[in-house]
Amino acid sequence: MDELPSRRVVAIPEILCLIIDVLDLSTLRTASLVCKAWHRYARQILWRQVIIVKDWFNHDLSPLYAILEHQGTVVKALSLELAPATRTKPNPDMDAIQRQLASLLSRLPNLESLNLQVPRELKSSIVRTVAEHAKQLREFETDLLDWESEDVAALLTACPNVRLIAGNYFTGGVLKAIATTQPALTRIDSTHPVFDENDFITFVQQLPDLVQLCVSSHQGLTTKALYAIAEYCHKIEHLGFYFCLSLQSSGFQALFKACTNLRVLDLGLSGAYDADITLVAAQCPNLEKLKLPFCSNLTHTSILAIVQSCRHLKYLDISWCDKVQLSIFNPATPWACEKLRYLDISGIHASFEAEASVASTFLPSMYQQLGRFKHLEQLKLSGLKFSLCLMDQGRPYLSGLRRLEILDITKLMNPLPWKTIVEIGNWYPWLKDYQFRSSDVIPPREILEMAAIEKIPNGYVLGEPSASARLQSTKAGLESMTGVENGDQHSSTATSDTSDTSTPPSSKRKRSRSPSPSPSSHSSSSCAEGEHLKELGELSIYNESVVDGIVKTRLRSGLEISFRISGEEEEGSEDDTPFSGGFPGGTPF
Repeated sequence: MDELPSRRVVAIPEILCLIIDVLDLSTLRTASLVCKAWHRYARQILWRQVIIVKDWFNHDLSPLYAILEHQGTVVKALSLELAPATRTKPNPDMDAIQRQLASLLSRLPNLESLNLQVPRELKSSIVRTVAEHAKQLREFETDLLDWESEDVAALLTACPNVRLIAGNYFTGGVLKAIATTQPALTRIDSTHPVFDENDFITFVQQLPDLVQLCVSSHQGLTTKALYAIAEYCHKIEHLGFYFCLSLQSSGFQALFKACTNLRVLDLGLSGAYDADITLVAAQCPNLEKLKLPFCSNLTHTSILAIVQSCRHLKYLDISWCDKVQLSIFNPATPWACEKLRYLDISGIHASFEAEASVASTFLPSMYQQLGRFKHLEQLKLSGLKFSLCLMDQGRPYLSGLRRLEILDITKLMNPLPWKTIVEIGNWYPWLKDYQFRSSDVIPPREILEMAAIEKIPNGYVLGEPSASARLQSTKAGLESMTGVENGDQHSSTATSDTSDTSTPPSSKRKRSRSPSPSPSSHSSSSCAEGEHLKELGELSIYNESVVDGIVKTRLRSGLEISFRISGEEEEGSEDDTPFSGGFPGGTPF
């Protein structure tokens, strides 16, 4: 590969970086093969983040090690993940885990971010291995449960550039070790902490430069802690108190008056009131992300204040705030946050006081407002206790959200026909995730008929031989109308009454130009049958397949969606559940 001629615009490093940085991974891989210059810049993105999924210390990583000999210097972020079953497995091999971790980190000299998942029984001494081999570390996240303050001090002493530490079950000793050895720390995130309120107050007094402070699931923090933050930490930009139920409104009032630089706020499952969130709208004009799920004290008053004042808002989660009504979409007060990318209004307008008539009144306004969010990438409308009227009222506006990647319509009040589900999914060319339940779907009629026939052994109905013959010929007629993909021939062979086995219907179908059922399948209801054949022809456009009672089809975006004919949800094992943390967009191995 040769260098591009310097007269080309793309040879200018700054322009080339801007172009390469917006390419998707597939295009980026291809671009890396064009020339040395493109390869040099592309590899910095392709290998910037590496994710090792499921049981990172049990894999043979020799192939990865060979790659890291050439690419290891550009890796900035590493996520080491575990399957849930491995995480709870007793008696882990500590020595093997340490050797694998040391072998990995020694090949990544410029590593800055590490997300480390370990078995539950592992001790915090594992962080000493990190301290030995990751001197450039700036961000450290882990799910360790058993902490020793000496290990934390060793890590922060060996890695003086650490600015973020996130973990579970931090003790008062851990907070003291952090404040003593790393006073320049700017971000901390603690879930299920076991430190007391006095330890926390001492900690924030010693770290006045904190810009991120997140504490989740701590019922011992009171208004006293909020007053301490308001007094000492004026630089806070990212604040979170998820599921901290002892915090009161007076503390929030003092905090939001002092911390006016907030960009991210998470008060999910908290006791925040309208007055608190209205104060955020007035004091924090630069707010970009607001998470308020399950805040039962909030109404439409505070949410209206937010969406009309915070013009830079990109992320809004008010899911399951049951007292928030659809009047937040009042056409007389349009939203000012037109750059919104994430919106979750699942479960709103659900309290006993909310009337269905109010929902129907504001539903058109809701869709008009949603249609203005041209940058919207994720929309969640789950669990709404009123009819969405997606096709009648929503289509003109929702179909214009061309950047939408994730759509959630689970727990519909009124199930939708499968054809409608597919049509909605096809509105969005970049759709990556489409969430609905099998019970949200009305299966196509011909699929139900074929499924019912399949449940009858050999097509025989006890005591009704004539009915058995009719079922066999009906089945053959349905099969004759069902084509298969990939060039397979249409099946039109009927099974005789004396046959021991019946031919199953084809599991995949495409549109048949002139479906011709067998003569025996004709009935006197020609009009109804004509409508049935028309429905079959229309639905076969989607190239559905039916396997083991599951109907599948592929949308125009390439996303495959499915539902169970029985309406029951598929039970997945824990091992099949993807881990939600880590570094999105990284290179999985």
